Amino acid sequence: MRFRITTEYIKKQNRKLILIALFFFLLSVVSLAMLLDANSMSEIIIPIIGLYLFVPKIFKIPGTFKENAKSQPVLELNESEGKFSISHKADVVTVDIARFKNLRLQYISKTLKSIIATTHSGNVLRLEGYENLEALASILERLTPSNQITYAKFYHH
Repeated sequence: MRFRITTEYIKKQNRKLILIALFFFLLSVVSLAMLLDANSMSEIIIPIIGLYLFVPKIFKIPGTFKENAKSQPVLELNESEGKFSISHKADVVTVDIARFKNLRLQYISKTLKSIIATTHSGNVLRLEGYENLEALASILERLTPSNQITYAKFYHH
């Protein structure tokens, strides 16, 4: 079974990027205003450092938009083998569901928001924004022992 990232999730991520860009733009404008209002050399240093830190971040955001549009991971679940693989660009990671130490299903208002799997080696895998997330969760619940499944009502990032 194949699961892809939803367009709603991609739009949500893009909105976050826009807010970050606006925040850095606002900080750059404030730094520029402080620079233009400076009367002495000591008042110039902080605005220059601000511009040096904030302006490059603004120019990196469009590249991040393009990267997000092209590179969405695809999850492929092989129920008979008890494994799933996540492919992102040319990389493929295969995870054995039997190696799960803990499977946490996070809900908000009875809606599944994310699945967090922790392996015995300590690696954490977070599945969020996939289409048919409920179906994926039900399959993972069937393949994971019930004492290793946790249902969280508090959603944390």
